[in-house]
Amino acid sequence: MGRATGRLPGQLARHAAFALAAGTAGALAASLATLALDAASALSARFPWLLFALPLLGAASIGLFKLLGLPLGAQPGSVVEDVRDDGRVPLALAPAALAGTLFTVAGGGSAGATATSLAMSSSAASELGRLARVEPLAASGAQAPRRGWTAACGMAAAFSALFGAPLAGAAFALELVRFDGAVARHLPAVLTASLAAWLVSLPLAGGYALPAAVPPDASWREGALCLLVGLASAAAGTVFGWSLRALRRAFGRARAHPALVAAAGGALICALVLAFGWQRFEGSGLALLADAFAGDAGPFDFAVKALLTVVTLGFGFKGGEVMPALSVGALLGASCAGLIGAAPPFAAAMGAAAFLAAAARCPLAAVLLAGEAFGWAAAPWAALAVLPAYLGSADVGMFGRGITAWQTRSRAARGQREDRRRGRGR
Repeated sequence: MGRATGRLPGQLARHAAFALAAGTAGALAASLATLALDAASALSARFPWLLFALPLLGAASIGLFKLLGLPLGAQPGSVVEDVRDDGRVPLALAPAALAGTLFTVAGGGSAGATATSLAMSSSAASELGRLARVEPLAASGAQAPRRGWTAACGMAAAFSALFGAPLAGAAFALELVRFDGAVARHLPAVLTASLAAWLVSLPLAGGYALPAAVPPDASWREGALCLLVGLASAAAGTVFGWSLRALRRAFGRARAHPALVAAAGGALICALVLAFGWQRFEGSGLALLADAFAGDAGPFDFAVKALLTVVTLGFGFKGGEVMPALSVGALLGASCAGLIGAAPPFAAAMGAAAFLAAAARCPLAAVLLAGEAFGWAAAPWAALAVLPAYLGSADVGMFGRGITAWQTRSRAARGQREDRRRGRGR
């Protein structure tokens, strides 16, 4: 015991150094990913005929993952599962995710940079932890994982650098791993990595600059708007999560011809975009979010963006869900504003936070993101919208189930232990 206590200061110092390195890597990954996707978006806008190449680009993405020996369904959700299961995030996932997301965006798919940033940052942090031989903090009765918490530092760093939100980044990582004790014990390192990524990202280009939303004077209308947006986000987030999970499961069962499935999805997106003139719904959705804040969104724009995102990611295309989810939520909030005559910027901010909480199962990160990105005056209102959105939606998120799944398993485990004790008592 004394020997372990004596090693603790040196261990904490190594953790701090690792967290700073992981945060720096996360900031660089987020900057590179967003700049690359901006270039891909510009390419798509300059050469609209690339939409016809989307089926081939989807098949090429599948071929690249096969070539590198990576799981064909690898997405941010699979990175999260690696962290939850204490698995190593493969280093090859970083370039594959970057290339795959560039293929998606250049061809006109609906996806953002979160997948690439999370994959690059998590794999880099996991590899840094392995090379530096950073030991976990000891836990009573169990050995803490050696890799899971290091990858969680990378996840927090990527989110922080992407949105300029270090507190939300740390909360995002903790909520995605369902507050697993092995990761929560390393909260200082996770928070340090998130803060370091935010500081390093300040002079760098890239990232997502979300507009501020000054809340109006408190009144019944604003309170009613938050509740309305929360309930609407609960319904929309449930449909979004169920649809995405169903398509991804179907894609996972098509193991014999995954490239053909991706090509079929690309053809479907191409047909929808051309038939209905949905070109402005391509890409990450940052421009759509700006339209929602400006009050220029149509009443059903949120449904169009959600549909294209589900089809894009459900058919095996690579890319991130978080930025499209924020744009869907902002468009949904702006639609709700029109029903009761509320200010569009405020409603869009509430919708972005509420839909993220419902669709990603991360209510704490959603409220903190609202405060850090839209202004802290918006945070209490965001909490009012997030609460019904999270509690009223099904526990089927973009990254799997949320904290309630962990609570259910914990109660079941406690019940099994109690049954065993009773059996021994007899």
